Amino acid sequence: MVFPSTLDAYVPSGGPDLLAIANFTPTYFSSQTIFFHVVRCFYFALALLSTGFPSGTPGVPQIAFDELSLRLYHTTLLHDLGWSNSTEILNHPAHAMTFELHGAFIAFEHLQTALPQPRRRYNGTGLVGVDTTKLWHPQTVAEIEKAYPRGDFAEAGIAAIDRDFDEKPNCLVSHYPGGERALENDFHVGPIAGPENHQRRSNVRGRYPPVRN
Repeated sequence: MVFPSTLDAYVPSGGPDLLAIANFTPTYFSSQTIFFHVVRCFYFALALLSTGFPSGTPGVPQIAFDELSLRLYHTTLLHDLGWSNSTEILNHPAHAMTFELHGAFIAFEHLQTALPQPRRRYNGTGLVGVDTTKLWHPQTVAEIEKAYPRGDFAEAGIAAIDRDFDEKPNCLVSHYPGGERALENDFHVGPIAGPENHQRRSNVRGRYPPVRN
């Protein structure tokens, strides 16, 4: 991947506004070092930075790519701690909060007090919406998923959603259009890349009627 030396440090938070000033051109990239879900997210983000993320805009402060990519790595690495089922997470004082805020507090505390530990302590889950966009080249996504397959990621994510809806009925994800049923039906069970792999969770478990594409 080829990156500008700096990128815009401030961009619109709304998707349509960002896309209006960006120039994303999906390009195929070959990635050799990827680390399951969090690093899949990291490389998806790097692909966006490389294919048209605003850079060098007059009057907009710039952030060095090295600094931004390091922040991005830590963000993706820790972004789903709120859905962990480890004892220390479940007993955290912020556990009653919606998982995004709960996880944010834990990630902040972790970065303030300790380096990442090379132990499998967390079962991180989350949503991936790249199937609904054309911002990534399909071959880039396919190779990332081939090297680091999703496995039972969908089932783990659905279990976490079920738990959040039961324990935190007013969590942010509870406001997903259509509610829990629509959210769970929108989970892809197979790989994201390739229309033949767009199998929904409902088709596997049969809890809800199949969703038509």
